[in-house]
Amino acid sequence: MSASERTSGSDRSAQGISQLGLSFGHAANASFAGQALEFLPSGFLVVSEDGTLLYANQTFRKLAGRQTGSLDGTKFSELLSRGSAIFYETHFAPSLLLRGALDEVSLELQLPDGSVLPVFVNAARRPGDDAIPSQLHLTVFSAQQRKLYEAELLRAKREFEEVAEIVQRSADGIIRFNEEGVVGSWNNGARQLFGYSPDESTALTLHSLLPAESSEAIAHDIQRLKEGEDVYRDTPALHKSGKLFHVSISLSPHMEAPGILVGFSGIIRDITASKKAERAILESEKLASVGRLASSIAHEINNPLESVTNLLYILADRVQDVETRQFVVTAQEELARVSHIATHTLRFHKQSSNGTVVDLRTLAESVFALYRARLEGSQVTAIIECSSDARLFCYEGELRQVLVNLVSNAYDAMRAGGTLIIRAHPCRDWKSDSIGIRLLVADNGSGMDAETQRRLFEPFYSTKGIGGTGLGLWISKDLIAKNEGSISVRSSSRPGKSGSIFNLFFCHATV
Repeated sequence: MSASERTSGSDRSAQGISQLGLSFGHAANASFAGQALEFLPSGFLVVSEDGTLLYANQTFRKLAGRQTGSLDGTKFSELLSRGSAIFYETHFAPSLLLRGALDEVSLELQLPDGSVLPVFVNAARRPGDDAIPSQLHLTVFSAQQRKLYEAELLRAKREFEEVAEIVQRSADGIIRFNEEGVVGSWNNGARQLFGYSPDESTALTLHSLLPAESSEAIAHDIQRLKEGEDVYRDTPALHKSGKLFHVSISLSPHMEAPGILVGFSGIIRDITASKKAERAILESEKLASVGRLASSIAHEINNPLESVTNLLYILADRVQDVETRQFVVTAQEELARVSHIATHTLRFHKQSSNGTVVDLRTLAESVFALYRARLEGSQVTAIIECSSDARLFCYEGELRQVLVNLVSNAYDAMRAGGTLIIRAHPCRDWKSDSIGIRLLVADNGSGMDAETQRRLFEPFYSTKGIGGTGLGLWISKDLIAKNEGSISVRSSSRPGKSGSIFNLFFCHATV
C-alpha cells in the first residue's frame, strides 16, 4: 500500500470513526486512531444489534478474503459458515446483548473459495444514546494455528491413551520405580504376576518382589542403573502367596541432568513355561544319552544271556529232583524277564507285543517270590489281598515291571522291617465314572516328604544317592499310561504314622 493510499484509508477510517460516534478529540488523534484500528493485528468490527456490519478494518477483510468490494449492509452472519451462522443468531448475539461481553468464542469464517477459517471472537456491547444507537464491537483473530495445535495435542493425547491402554493390558508386568526401587505404579500384567492389588503395590519395593537371596544382586543392579546402564536378568520372583516363579526382568533408568537417577522402569515377563521347556529339552538329551547307553548294554549282554538260556534248557532235561527242577524253571522265567527288559532297553527301544488277560494275584505272587529272600531278611511281612475276579487285560511284562519297581521302592523304605501289601479288586473310579481294577501297593516304611512327592515322577530324580537312577517311577508312570491306567500316591513321614500308598487304576477290567 502506498503512502497516499494509507493516508486516504486513514482519513476514511477517521471519518468512519466519527460517524460511529467514536471520538478521540483532536483531528490528528482521530486520524492516528483510524489508522491504528485499520491495521490492528486482529480484525475489528462494529456491528449493529441486528447484525449488520457498520465497519470492518483491513485486517478483518484480509482474514475473510474480502479485501475488495464493499461490505456495507452485509450481515455478519453472512460471512460465517452455516453452523457458525446459526450459532451466532441463536446463541452468540442473544448472550452478548444479555451479558454485555463475550470472550474467545469459536466461530468459522466462510471464505470466498469455499474453505473455512477458524477464528476466535471477543465482543462487547456499546450502549447507545440519543445520537448513536447501541453497537456491538467485535475483535476477530485467526485460530488456525491454535486449532492445529489443539488437533496435534488431541492426537498426542489419543496416542498416549492408546499406549497407556496397551501398557495396562500387556501380559508382561510393567512397573515404574523411584530411584530407591519403591513401586510408583504398575499395570494389570504386574498385578496378575505378583497377586497384589494396585493399593497394595505402592508399599512394595523391587526387593520385596524377589526372594531374599536376590538382595545383593538387586543392590548391584540399582547401582548400575545409577550409572545409566540398562539391566537384564533372569531370576526367580516371589508371588504374594509365597510361590516362586521364574521371570525375565528388563530395567531401564530415567536420568535427569547432570546424570542423576530419578527413577527406573521395569518390564517383567513370566518365563516359567520356557524354563520348563528348557528343562524338558535337557531331560530329553539326558534320556537320549541313556537310551544310547542302554542299547549298547543290551547288545553286549544279549550273547551271554542266550548262552545261559541254552544251558538252563539243557539242565532242565537232566535234573530229576522235583524241587531242583522247580528252581531251574524259576531261573528260566526270571532269565526270560531279564532278556525282555534288555530287549526293551529301558523303554528306549520299543517292541510291539500283544496284551493278555492277567490274574493279578498270580502276578503279585510272582513278584513277591522274586523278593522273598530280601523281604524275609529285613523282617518285612508281604501280604496279598487280591480278589478272585481281579483280572486285567494288559501287557503282562510291563505291569510286572511296574510292580517290581514299586515293591523295590517299598523294600528300600522298610530296611528295619514292616508290612507290604498288594491289594487288587474291581471298583468304580468316581473321578472318571469308570469301572475297572484298583491296584494298591502300600507299606508302612519311612514315607516321603512333600518335595519328594512333588518330584516323584520326574526322570533322574532319586533319593537313593549314587545307587539310584531316578528312572524307575518315571518309566512306571509311562507304562501305566500305555496300559490305559493312572497312578497317584499318598505318603507321610511323620514318626509313628509313616508310610506310602501307591494307587493304580485301570479302566478296562476283564472278569
